[in-house]
Amino acid sequence: MLLAVLGVLTGIVTPLQTAVNARLRGTLGTPFRASLVSFTVGLAATTIAALLLGPYPLVPESALQGPWWMWFAGLFGVIFMTGNILLLPKLGSLQTVLMPVLGQITMGLLIDQFGWLDSPRHPMNVARAAGLVLAVLGALMAIAAADAKTLFGGPNPFGSRHGAALTPAMLSADALRPPANGRSTNGTSSPSIWLWRGLGVLCGMSLAVQTAMLGRLGTALGSPIKASVVSFILGFVLLCAVVMLRNHGIDLGTAIRGHNPPWMWIGGLLGAVVVLMTSWLSPQLGTGLTVLVVLIGQVTGGLLVDRFGLFEATRRHVNVLQIVGVAVAVAGIALIRLS
Repeated sequence: MLLAVLGVLTGIVTPLQTAVNARLRGTLGTPFRASLVSFTVGLAATTIAALLLGPYPLVPESALQGPWWMWFAGLFGVIFMTGNILLLPKLGSLQTVLMPVLGQITMGLLIDQFGWLDSPRHPMNVARAAGLVLAVLGALMAIAAADAKTLFGGPNPFGSRHGAALTPAMLSADALRPPANGRSTNGTSSPSIWLWRGLGVLCGMSLAVQTAMLGRLGTALGSPIKASVVSFILGFVLLCAVVMLRNHGIDLGTAIRGHNPPWMWIGGLLGAVVVLMTSWLSPQLGTGLTVLVVLIGQVTGGLLVDRFGLFEATRRHVNVLQIVGVAVAVAGIALIRLS
C-alpha cells in the first residue's frame, strides 16, 4: 500500500514540473530555453545518481552492439517536455495531462500489438479494447465539462472558482485575458483549441516511443537510470543547438537578478525525481501497476494545479463532471495496464 501511495505522489510531481517549467518559460521567453534549463538540471541530477548507484562499467561493451535507435530516446523527450510547456497555457494542467495520456495509451497499444522497438508483443484483446474506449470516453467527458458554458440547458451549476455561476461573458473574459507574470490564458473557447489537444496527443505518443526506447537502452546498459542519463545528454545537445540557432543563446543573468521565485529553476530536479522513483518502483510493484498508480497521480496533480493555481498557473474551475470523466479514463487505463 505504501509503495502505491509513493507511486501516486510520483505522478503528482509531473504536472507540478510542467507548471514550474511554464513559469520559467514566461521569464526566459521561449519554451526551448525553459526546456534547456530543465534538461540541464535533470542531467546533473541523474548523472550523480548513476555515478553513485552504478553498476559499473557505466557503458558495457555489449551495449555498443545494440540497435542504433535506442540512443536517440532523448529526441522524443525534448518533444514531450517542450510540448507540455506550450500546452499548459492553452489547455490548463488537467488537459495537459489527459491529452498526452491518450496519445501514450494509443501508441503504447500499437507498440504492443506489432512489437515495435524490440518490445514484446501483446496483441489486442477485448479487455484492452474496452479499456481504450473507456479512456477515450472519460477524456472526452472531462474535455466537454471544461468547454461547457451551460449544462442541462442552463448556466453551469457547478459554479466558478469564486463560487458564482459561470457565464459566457466570464468565460470569454478568461479566454481573452493576456498572460502576466508567467500566467496563462484560459483559451478553451477558441476553435483552435482542438489543434492544441491534437498536439497533446502527439506529445503523448512521443513519450510512449521514448519509454520503449529507454526500456531497450536500460536493458543494454544494465540500469534505467543510466539510460535516462543518455537521454538527457542527447536532449541537452539538441536544445543547445536549437537555442543557439533559433533564440541566439540564453541570458540567465537577467532572470537570476530579476524578482522571480527561486522555485522556477527546479523543473529539471522534479523530472529527475520522477525518473528515479519510477525506476525504483517498477521492480517493486511491476511495470503495469507502476504505470497505473503514476498515471493516477498525474491526473490528480493536474486537477490540483488547475483548482488551486499552483506555481502561479492560471486557476481553472474543476467541476464534478470533469472528476467523473477522469475517473472513467483511469478505469480504462487500469483495464489496459492490468489485462
